[in-house]
Order: sequence, then C-alpha cells, then structure tokens
Amino acid sequence: MYAGTNGRMSMDRLGGIDWERMRAYRLKRTKEAMEKFGIDVLITWDAYSIRYICGGYPTVPCRYSQAQFVELPKNGEPHAFLTTSFSAYALREEMPWMENRLWAPPAGLKWCSKVSDLAPHMAKIIPIIKEYGLMDGTVGLDGCTLELLVSAALKAEGVSKVKSAHDMMFEARKIKNEDEIACMRLACESADAAFYEMKKAIVPGIRECDLVGIGMKKLYELGADETQEFVCSSGPRTNPLHIDYTDRAIAPGDVICIDVNGNSYMGYKSCYYRTFVCGEATEIQNAVYEECRNMLYEGMKGIKAGNTTADICEGWPKTPQYWGYDQWLDVAGYALGHGLGLSLHEAPACFKPGTVQAGIIEKLEEGMVIAVETWAGGEDPKYGKFGVRLEEDVVVTKDGYELLTKWPVDKITECPF
Repeated sequence: MYAGTNGRMSMDRLGGIDWERMRAYRLKRTKEAMEKFGIDVLITWDAYSIRYICGGYPTVPCRYSQAQFVELPKNGEPHAFLTTSFSAYALREEMPWMENRLWAPPAGLKWCSKVSDLAPHMAKIIPIIKEYGLMDGTVGLDGCTLELLVSAALKAEGVSKVKSAHDMMFEARKIKNEDEIACMRLACESADAAFYEMKKAIVPGIRECDLVGIGMKKLYELGADETQEFVCSSGPRTNPLHIDYTDRAIAPGDVICIDVNGNSYMGYKSCYYRTFVCGEATEIQNAVYEECRNMLYEGMKGIKAGNTTADICEGWPKTPQYWGYDQWLDVAGYALGHGLGLSLHEAPACFKPGTVQAGIIEKLEEGMVIAVETWAGGEDPKYGKFGVRLEEDVVVTKDGYELLTKWPVDKITECPF
C-alpha cells in the first residue's frame, strides 16, 4: 500500500505520509547526486531545490530577489538562509530537523551588480566551506541568476573550483519515493475536485477567468500551498491552442481546454489537462476528441521502466505536417511529455517528436513521475475552429505506469444547460 492511501490527515491509527522519511530520502538523493557530479559543496537559490534539500519554503513573492539559499557540504548537513518568517529563531522552532543551522538571509542576488556587492553573501558562505575543510573542493551553483559574478566572488575568497549544479539537482529529484508520490496523488485528487467545480459552472456567459477563480478556490480549500495560473482557453482560442486565460465569455457549443497546472500539495505539482464542451458535443467535436485521446494513449504505451522517451514519442505523429505545419518548432506543444515533481518541469526533460530526431532521449526509471499531453484540432460547421487538449500524470513502474489523473477521459466532458 502506498503512503497517503488513507487520506490527507495524520492519524494515530493509520499509516500515511512519513515526512521525516521523505526529508531523509531527499537529502540522501542530493548527496548521491553531488558525489556523482563531483560537487563538494552545493549552494542553491532555486526554490524547489531549497524545499527538496531542507523543507524550507521560499514563498512566491520572495523568490525574485533570490535572497534565500541553502548551502550543503558533502560531509555535513544543510545550512539554510530563509525568510518564511522574519524571525530565523521562530523558523528554528518550526523546523527542528535543521538543528539551528538556519539564519536570516543576506541581501538578494538580484540587487548585486559587482563582486564587492556580494560581500554579505560571502560572509555567510565561506565560513561554512572552511568549517568542513572544502576550500580546495568544487562548489556547485544551482538556480543562481548571477553565476559568473558569484563564481568570481568565491574564487576571490580562495575557492578552487566552481561549476553549475543545475543538472545535478535534476538528477537528484527525478526518482520519487512513496511519500513524494503520495503528495502527487493528492495533488491530482485536488485537481479532480477543481474540475468538478468548474464543470458545474460552465454555462453560456461564464468567463474563462471566472472558471479559473472557481477552480483555484477549490484547490486552496483542499490544502494547496500555491497554484500557478490555469490554462483556460475556449472556443477559437483552443485552435491554435492558447495556454493562458482571458475574460472571454463562453458561448453555447464552445470547447474549453483547462489545465490545472502548478497546483501544489506539500510542494508537489499536478499538470493535468481535460477538455469540456458548453452543452452537448457535436459529431465532429467527438471525433477530434477521440483523435486526441488515441494519440495520447498510443504514446503512453511506451511508458515503462527500461524504455526511453523515444518509445513514448514513437506513438505520436512522425511529421509536423500532421498538424499542418512544416517545422517541428511550429507544433512544439502539440505532443509532448515532461517530468513532474516539486517543479512543473523536471527530469526527464521535455520530450517531443522533434527532439528524438535531434538525439535528445532519456531512459525511463521506476519512480519517475511524468506528464504526457497531446492536442488535435478541427473545424465544426456550426461553431467554427476548435481544439482538444488532454494530459495524464503517471508514475513509471517496472511493467508500465500508475495513472494518477482520474477524471474520465473516454469521452469529452459535456456540460448541458
């Protein structure tokens, strides 16, 4: 039985998500990746990596300045500089597993324009490197917007080698344990509830932005800690597909493509498209829907541990002309997949038919969570051009996959009025 099968609440009589086990697993994965990539000290400003390594949560409004970071020596524990509370001492009480290795951060990287501006950062970073005897080692930088400037500042302080650690953190985060998967299962369950609330609200005159507000309200009621803006495109905005939302009012017969993406339960995301119709679907709308669904599941036949992303793409159209274009870049979003986790896009990196020709192929491994999505378009004699978008989130298993996304997919969701 997977962790989290018994629901969201912690109970004295039923097993559930084990947060301590999840934190230990994530730190272990990070250190294994550091060893593999030859990194002795990791410094990350990336909000998702920070959460992965120590459980710290840089809130969305505070991410731009890049003041918060975590420093992790290969032979020590993480040291965090966070502002979820304006009192680092309060955070120490709230995050006892950090054992007081938590301080208020210096000024944000975004305000620095020369090496000397980084003196407050170096005053925090260098003593930790020295404490663990790693000045002659390699320092890896992740999520650093001023990588050249920070590298120069570190070398000026006597650090021997500096390199990017961006790919290292993708490696660390790509295999999820049972607790991470439980969080993602619950994120998808929340998305199902949001779809239901939006389905009930789809009537002539409702606007795309109204539906987004209704869906987000349900997510937060179910414990989302953040959510990115949905895709909610309707009518002609579904062909070509627009991945935003507006105040366009939905009309009878309109197709509506909705993506509950970036919905975050305990940090873990859903990325989850379904397509609706305002009223009853026409014959051509049903036919295009089935074309999109068949395309999606033909690709999903390639999902199992030991296969590659190329095996998924094998089930999709072989040329961009299928969608009426000559270049793969013109249809880059119409059949694709990507890893999913604390961030919306993780390893395996975004894959699509055009990337296979370019030799960009990754092996699928048990415990990866991936999203796969397809699009098909058509024109209805009565309602004009429209498109259908579908997406499933799955856990890669030894013999195939576990489907996390459960909203009915056999036919388009009709919203009679």
